[in-house]
Amino acid sequence: MTERELFEAIGHVDDDLILAADAPVKKRRKPPVYWRQLVSVAACACIFLGGVAVWQSDGFRKANMTSEAAAFAADAPEEAAETAPAPDMPMLDAAAPQAADADEGAAVEKDSAASGIALGLAQCVQIDGVLYFDTGSAVDCPPDRGADGVIETSVDRDAFPETDGCSNFGTGYSYWVSGDGVVIVEIDGVYYEFAAN
Repeated sequence: MTERELFEAIGHVDDDLILAADAPVKKRRKPPVYWRQLVSVAACACIFLGGVAVWQSDGFRKANMTSEAAAFAADAPEEAAETAPAPDMPMLDAAAPQAADADEGAAVEKDSAASGIALGLAQCVQIDGVLYFDTGSAVDCPPDRGADGVIETSVDRDAFPETDGCSNFGTGYSYWVSGDGVVIVEIDGVYYEFAAN
């Protein structure tokens, strides 16, 4: 299209179209949306009321537990309160009352004796003058040689063996000594590992 043709085409445009194009554009106004504000207010109210309900139910539950504990304490016989140890009494004295009668000058011996009585001794065996204690782990592969010996004597469960070939868990068990401070003991078909202390 040449300049002349463009000028003639523009000349045929009506004046009212030119004025309308020159006028500012009017935007359509959207109606206000009130439901969004209502939804946010309703959500806040639900959160608040839910928190109040949880707070009241927790307070009610605590009050109920307190009243049940008070009722139980009232129903408990007085004898039980007299025989129960005081809350500040050490647990070792409660577990081993005979240790509480020991000499006060031997407090360290009292504690070690009480802990030995309360907890018991681990399974152990004495071989060549060394005490080997049960590690609690079983060996997957049994030794591929003959046993080095058999446990022939036993002492009480709460005592330490004092002679070679003696244990505190019974007799008749085969054992194998390895060079790294470990003894394997066969107990009822299972090979347990004992380590030197």
